[in-house]
Amino acid sequence: MKYDGNYLSPPDAIWQLFKIQLSKHKAFKDLVYPLVRSKGFLNIRKEPMGGGSSKQHLLIAPDSLIKLNNAILLQGFFSDSKRVKSIFNKNSKRREAAEFIEILMSNRLSILGSTLQSNALHQLIFTLKSLDIDLAKEKLPNPFCELPQLSLDGMTSLMQVLLAKSAVLTKGESMMIHFLNNDLEKAYQASLLLDSSVPILMQYKAQIQKQYIEATEFDNLLDNLLN
Repeated sequence: MKYDGNYLSPPDAIWQLFKIQLSKHKAFKDLVYPLVRSKGFLNIRKEPMGGGSSKQHLLIAPDSLIKLNNAILLQGFFSDSKRVKSIFNKNSKRREAAEFIEILMSNRLSILGSTLQSNALHQLIFTLKSLDIDLAKEKLPNPFCELPQLSLDGMTSLMQVLLAKSAVLTKGESMMIHFLNNDLEKAYQASLLLDSSVPILMQYKAQIQKQYIEATEFDNLLDNLLN
């Protein structure tokens, strides 16, 4: 059901953007609503449900549809809503996302039944790297033949699939996937095994080892203070 002023309910917004019936995909719905409810992320209007209920309808403004579209595409790579939102407001997280996608996806156009379109994927990476492009105003190209949120077997992002298949990853890929999954210990262990001629991987190797050493030193300091 559409509402006055062209504001849309989340199911109507998803239908308009992707021609997907949200009610038929619970796992996808559970990823969409945190984006809608996140304070300040989208332009939202609240309307009472009526009938004596204290609950409210959340309605999405037309000027937030591009941002929602892009967030959902990024969720196909990273299911964590907090990470997805950070890509919109932190250049460092946006660069990380672009580099992660480039390193792990560019030569892997089919992952557990989720097929990627090469040209659209490279354009998406280029757009993410172009920090002057406003992701709230310009649509990312859709590289998915079908959204991973729908097509993966019990998983909702390509990052989850790669984590589950970490045994088949290269050392550089393994380092990156653990780093992006906020597992600094595993990223550090993978970095110790990495010997690469790829500059971006060596940059991450140095960054991960620096962060790990700093975290270890801080933990040791706390232990000494408490003991």
